[in-house]
Amino acid sequence: MNDVFLYLNELKLQDEHFDEEVEFLIDDFLPKKLITMYYADGGNGKSWLAQGITKHLLEKDKIKNLTYIDFDNPVSVLKERNINDLLIKKYKKLNYIQRSTLNISPFELLMKLEEHAYSGAYDDCVFIIDSLRNIVDIMHDGKVMRVMNALMNMREAGATIIILHHSNKDGKNYQGSNNIRNSIDCMYRLNKRPSGDDEINFLLDVQKERAGINDCAFCVKTESLELREMDFDIACMNEYELEFVDKVKKSLSMRKDGLNKTELLEATGHKKDDKTARDTLDKFTDKFWKAKKQGNRYIYSLN
Repeated sequence: MNDVFLYLNELKLQDEHFDEEVEFLIDDFLPKKLITMYYADGGNGKSWLAQGITKHLLEKDKIKNLTYIDFDNPVSVLKERNINDLLIKKYKKLNYIQRSTLNISPFELLMKLEEHAYSGAYDDCVFIIDSLRNIVDIMHDGKVMRVMNALMNMREAGATIIILHHSNKDGKNYQGSNNIRNSIDCMYRLNKRPSGDDEINFLLDVQKERAGINDCAFCVKTESLELREMDFDIACMNEYELEFVDKVKKSLSMRKDGLNKTELLEATGHKKDDKTARDTLDKFTDKFWKAKKQGNRYIYSLN
């Protein structure tokens, strides 16, 4: 047999290559050994979410190493967010790389990572890139394809890769080359939602999927970087629902003995036969308040 075919025979896919099933590092959101990207306009908290994900993954102890490549945030912002104490000093498995520590360009760093992307080299390793436009001219198809090929080679060496990217002006799509979408496995559009003090709420809409991911919602506590999953209905609340919930909570806070449905609707300025108000009250029962049956009526009170 020709030597080249002997060589190809050694490289060909075998039965054992098909034994793996999709695993998730974060259920329904972050599949292992794939490239996941989420995008949003500046100021929507992309880095906050990535830093929350970093803490969450390191605490789960299911990975060998996490490399956060931060070309976006200056050290002053990282200091303000207390990243040194909350992440860098706390987790030995974390390599937090920032512009000020590099003696090569971001592109050269990625090429160096690709050089080591041989089979299994990056098993149980996570790379977070914050953000894509700081590595490559996102409008240049050829340059984008070179970067995406490097990331795909890292993926095939076992890496789980998260890319942060920016949206276009209307926020509906990402900026740049079609080669970005064609090369990644999973993509979300990030929406920042109304949030309480010391927290940021996020809604992530699936734009491309190869691993059974779903729309999801998370909250990041800014004081601790704690990441927790949010109730999806709460994350999707519209302006009417937000105002309605606020009125109901205020009304119930003034009546420790509770209110029946008619009393509660009237206390919030709605008529008892207002179907939208009644449906909204039911939708958020057991999420913001509870209802207990007394005789023929339900009495509502805060959780």
